[in-house]
Parts: sequence; structure tokens; C-alpha cells
Amino acid sequence: MNVSKLNGIIFLSLWVSFATASDDKATILAGGSAESLYDTSVTDAKIVFTLIFNEAIEKSNEQFELEIYDTDEELSENLLSGVLDAVFTNTLHYLEIEKHLNPNGRYVVQHGPDVKSLYYLLVRHDSGIDKLSQLQGKKISIPFGHDVGRLFLDVKLMGQDLPMADHFFSEIRQTRESNSSVVNLFFGKVDAALITDFSYSVAKELNSQIDKQLNIIEISEPLIYHIVSVRRNFPQYRIDRIEPYILNLQGSPRVAEILKTLKVTALHKVTDNTLTELRRLNDEYHKLLNTVTPQ
Repeated sequence: MNVSKLNGIIFLSLWVSFATASDDKATILAGGSAESLYDTSVTDAKIVFTLIFNEAIEKSNEQFELEIYDTDEELSENLLSGVLDAVFTNTLHYLEIEKHLNPNGRYVVQHGPDVKSLYYLLVRHDSGIDKLSQLQGKKISIPFGHDVGRLFLDVKLMGQDLPMADHFFSEIRQTRESNSSVVNLFFGKVDAALITDFSYSVAKELNSQIDKQLNIIEISEPLIYHIVSVRRNFPQYRIDRIEPYILNLQGSPRVAEILKTLKVTALHKVTDNTLTELRRLNDEYHKLLNTVTPQ
């Protein structure tokens, strides 16, 4: 995701949006954490998501502000203390704080053609590696913000009586962008990479040789890795007021253009089965954690 080219337009758009905002608009103060951000910097996340949501809810008599904290823990503290109205977070963190969030105001960001993503574990074709166990003691690249992918990897490892990722690999190299993880693997700087299917598709569009040089050796179930939710006591009438707009982000031509650049397709309301696979994976992780011998 390359949002830096948009910054001039975005700053101007934000200035116009805020300059024309009426003082009597209700403010939704949302929070995210640097730990949960993926494929974007803190600065760009604040700029872009503030613009998108203010553009989308412009006619709802609401306005949106976003604060990015250093950690998920700090994000939780500000939610529980009543500072925040909403959170942007990874779905594992969401499960930890779910009881403090409103089940009627939960939304997932769709990237690419599918609401849920698959995680791919990639290796170089010329490495001769075709199974997970052969990566022990080797290096892997994983983008920031993909705790769900790490969970999938740990479950796979524990299911084969292998150490969890932190102890299985000699190095876990985190990158700010998914494409950087693929590039690290492509040029042999690491021995494996863990990214989503959509990020892999984007990487192949950027470099046609990637598909010829890399192999997929593990694939997850379809998973949700990022979620937006309002706090438990956020008024229902305010949810009803903003929801039609945020579920129709493409309704604004300017927002639609930015979403296209960011490769964001839409926001969807979370349903009963949205998190089914994630909950099952999380349950399996905790069962394995209670049965494996510490490494």
C-alpha cells in the first residue's frame, strides 16, 4: 500500500472537510494501535482513515477523529476508561475486549475480492523446502499487524509437536508492508514469508517472476484479521445514523478513488459467522497450549 503519494491531496481534503464541519456535530473518537496497523504507517493511517470516515459520514451530523496508540494494551486502557468511542484493532485483540464492545456496531474491512483472507506460507522454489518442519532454525518475514497469521502459524507448529514461531525460527523479520516481506523472500534475505492471499496477488501484479520463484506450502482457513467496533454503550441511534454511510463508502466518488488506491473494497457488518473460523482457530491454539510440552 503506497499512500504517501496521496498525502498532498489528503491534507487538502482534510483541511476542507474540517474547515466546513459544523461545531454542533457529534464526534466519534476512535483509537487504533501501531501493533495492529498493517501495510501503512501511523501517520498515513491517521490521515487516510480520518479522511475516509469524515467523507463517508459527512451527512450524518457526526464527525470522526482517530488516535493511534503505541500498543494494543494502551488502546484497551483508553477504551475501558471511556476515552474512546470506537477501536480499530486486530481480531485477536478484539476477542480479548469483545465484552466491552457493541455487537450491533462491528465492521470488517474487505481487501480484494473476498471478505475473508487466506494466509499463505511461502518459500523459494529453489530451496527444496516443501513442508513446515524443514523451516526450523531458519528466517521468516511477517508484516506488522498480522497477529492472526502468527496464530495460524503457531497452531500449525504445535499440531506437529514443534516449538511455536518465536522459538522455531531463528529470526522473525517484521516489515511495515506486505510486499516487503515477499521481496525479502524473493531475494533470499529470509527463508519464508507469511502474507495474505490478496497481498500475494498484489505482489504478483508488481513482479510477474514472483509466482515462478515462490511456492505456497501452507494455507489457512478464511480469516478476518482486522475489525472496527464501537464501545458497548455507544448509543444505538448514533449507530443507526452512521451505519448506512460507512456501509456505502463507494457512494462518495472521492472516497471510492482513495479506497481503490488503498485496495480497500468495502466495510461489512460483522455477522454471526464472520468470526467462526477465527474463534475455532483461537480455541485450538489454547487447547494445544495446554497440552504441549514447553520447548
